[in-house]
Amino acid sequence: MSISSILSEIAQGIENAISNAGRAKNVGTGVSSRTEQDVENVANTLECTVKGEKGCPHYPALGIADALYKEDKRPTDIFQLFRHGVIIESAEGNYYYVGGASPYWDGKDFLAVQGGACFLVKGENVVKSMRKANIVVVRLKRGHLGRGIEEHWQQPNPPEGCSTPVIGWFETAAENSRDAGGVMPNYLPYYTDYPFHALKVPGILVDVSDDKLSATILKENLKGISDQPPVPFIVARTVGTPFQQKNPNAVINGMMAVAVLDSQLQEKLCNLFITQDDSICNSLSTVKGFSDALIGAPVFTAYSCLSGCKEPGIVGVVASATQLAGPVVSLVLVPLPTAYTDQAFEQLASALGVQDVFNESVRALEKVNGVILSLHDKYNVSYTFASAVMDYVEWDSEEQMMTDAKPYVENYHKLVETLRAHVEREGDPSRADRIERCAEITFYEDYDCWEYDALECVDSTNDSWWR
Repeated sequence: MSISSILSEIAQGIENAISNAGRAKNVGTGVSSRTEQDVENVANTLECTVKGEKGCPHYPALGIADALYKEDKRPTDIFQLFRHGVIIESAEGNYYYVGGASPYWDGKDFLAVQGGACFLVKGENVVKSMRKANIVVVRLKRGHLGRGIEEHWQQPNPPEGCSTPVIGWFETAAENSRDAGGVMPNYLPYYTDYPFHALKVPGILVDVSDDKLSATILKENLKGISDQPPVPFIVARTVGTPFQQKNPNAVINGMMAVAVLDSQLQEKLCNLFITQDDSICNSLSTVKGFSDALIGAPVFTAYSCLSGCKEPGIVGVVASATQLAGPVVSLVLVPLPTAYTDQAFEQLASALGVQDVFNESVRALEKVNGVILSLHDKYNVSYTFASAVMDYVEWDSEEQMMTDAKPYVENYHKLVETLRAHVEREGDPSRADRIERCAEITFYEDYDCWEYDALECVDSTNDSWWR
């Protein structure tokens, strides 16, 4: 069966599911009434998206705080504790998380992982401010990976428009105003395959320490999941204005979409995307009901133009979702800036009503950058190493951060001398230029592990260690 016939079948399945939902529940003309041309548009754009993404999907981010807030009530399952989102690098070189936030988050650390890469921000005020909203915009520091860990993070750009000469502007306007198919990559199916008891809180992934819930195990689990291929859910964007939300901060100039969570349709689409591991799609289970963890999930589409398929890109993130009849979920999307500048992300934060969260994260990163410069100047260490140290210390006052960083700096210089002596004993001066780089990329809080990895790095014949 050809890709076109499979996607036509999927598009028809979308139409049937939406039509059934429309008959069962009043969901508005933008969702329940669709013409044959609408279905064709969905199929065409879905086909372009799949062709552009096949084999190399965009990875969504997964966000979580290190501790859990339980003043009023405890969460009951892990889906209340993590959110999806996306990491975008601005033209000025700063990283931003645009995605979901949980009312259960607490503590001082927020972590976002995307394609195996880690991004973080620390500060009690940052996390407490985040839990007041469902979608947040925060500036993050790129985390230290160590050991040459492979990552799959890539910049999720906006969709490429139909920019053919003369009719380009008209064609782009037409594409933006009509129904379009797309995908919502996410990691829910990885967890819906878990046994029920593994999803409970407290449980295997969330434990209790000193009468407080800790998400440390779940956080490590999310890190491991994040570099696996995400599962693409089918999405159809719809024409019309989003319905009014209880939280007015959820949507500004938002778009509506519908996701069809039918396991058979999901598996067909999944197999088109994920070519390297059949087991992921074979074990795909139906997502029964709506999960809060989908909040912040990015939606991608690619336009079908007269000149051919354009490059897929992100059109927005999920701000809210409402379960309709059957396997259909009605989504409201927050569109992202088309120009990735610091100013654009600040304006998005302001429009979403999360300017306080944004400002807290910016202040935290500015303070950390100041400490990185001070460590470089005072202790003669590289900016790379100084930045890595910041992953291991609390982001308190600059004076306290310098004090907390000092033992790591001392161990760095100790390790460099150990590596230099090792190279001299081995009698291979060609390895000398690897010493500082190996000390940087293998940095670990435990000195014994750090020394072991650094020695292996220096002696390794694998170039990926010190590139």
